[in-house]
Amino acid sequence: MNRLTIRLPRVLAAACLLALWMLGCNLSRVTEPITLPPPATPSAVSDWQIIAQGIERRDTILRLSGGREARAALVRFDPAAVSFRVHYSPDDPHTINGWRDVLPQAAVIVNGSFFDEDRRALGLLASDGQHFGQSLAGFGGMFQVTESGPRVRSLVGEPYQGESFIQAVQAFPMLIEAGGVLASQDEGFTQGNRRTAIAQDWQGRIIIAVIALDRVSLADLQGWLITSDLNVYIALGLDGGKSTGLVINTPSHSETIPSLDEVPSVIAVYGP
Repeated sequence: MNRLTIRLPRVLAAACLLALWMLGCNLSRVTEPITLPPPATPSAVSDWQIIAQGIERRDTILRLSGGREARAALVRFDPAAVSFRVHYSPDDPHTINGWRDVLPQAAVIVNGSFFDEDRRALGLLASDGQHFGQSLAGFGGMFQVTESGPRVRSLVGEPYQGESFIQAVQAFPMLIEAGGVLASQDEGFTQGNRRTAIAQDWQGRIIIAVIALDRVSLADLQGWLITSDLNVYIALGLDGGKSTGLVINTPSHSETIPSLDEVPSVIAVYGP
């Protein structure tokens, strides 16, 4: 997903988000979790490699329906060894390569929230304790950081109650609900695109998955997450499409999956 071409008046936010989804945005309206057989099977093409303290990197091939394949870049973090920050610059957005120049101390950078034509984040965003926008309601999820640490949260199973955050990004759809249960699918789940997801496993580790080929549907992504060996407890889709991008910049590993568009917000990970 790149920039969205609809303004969001506060009073009509929910209705406009539904319209955005009908235009191609992937919005998940969770009702009862589904238990359909997932369409994709995972195949690891590398073992986890430690690229910095608390940071591991791995490649995985998604074997999709119809004989298709896609490569996913995975990065896994130990929350006890790294820190997460959300950076937000709606008036001066950057490509992922550009964010690498702006944040040279960051070990990992990944694209964050959806945004409107004015580059304002959709949903609530918190950067270093400062809050922007209004929370999504009734759908989607959040990556949040509090004094207790980082976690991925469903806004359906656990609606926003006005809490304050150190860092936060809201997005949609939920892919895996808390407890490793498939979230409900909607029409947008069948459309192929570049994908970015953030998950948390049963051990509390944070996992980022980036797929740069525009052939992966949300159903493919969801099915892969639930069948993989990642031990996923909960997972959320971040902005995808032309926004999808990843930077890794550690002493032992340098890598960039460039975004095709400038993005106003990113999640950055810093070492100890």
